[in-house]
Amino acid sequence: MLCYRFMNKKKFRWSKVYESSEEELADLLRARNISATRTVAEPSGEQLQQISERERTIWCGEGWLIVRTKATSITLQPGDATRVSAHTPYDLQAGEAGCTYYVSG
Repeated sequence: MLCYRFMNKKKFRWSKVYESSEEELADLLRARNISATRTVAEPSGEQLQQISERERTIWCGEGWLIVRTKATSITLQPGDATRVSAHTPYDLQAGEAGCTYYVSG
């Protein structure tokens, strides 16, 4: 698994296929018994501020998504995921065509 380290986050590929689908992601989460919340984000300039008591994993299923913390910014595309450390404020912004993503943790 390819992994990049950023201050509070890690980016990794959940799929080895370049053009991954949301269906593949849903199957992977089911197979690994990972409970995740599905969100469909409309394209907009709005950023959704988040913070969690626990580490979270954000999985991109369709479109693209920007995940920002105070120190870093990561763009996720289908097949990508990132982990955000507990107590780290972060923003999510959907790409130009919107995005479908899952959050676990």
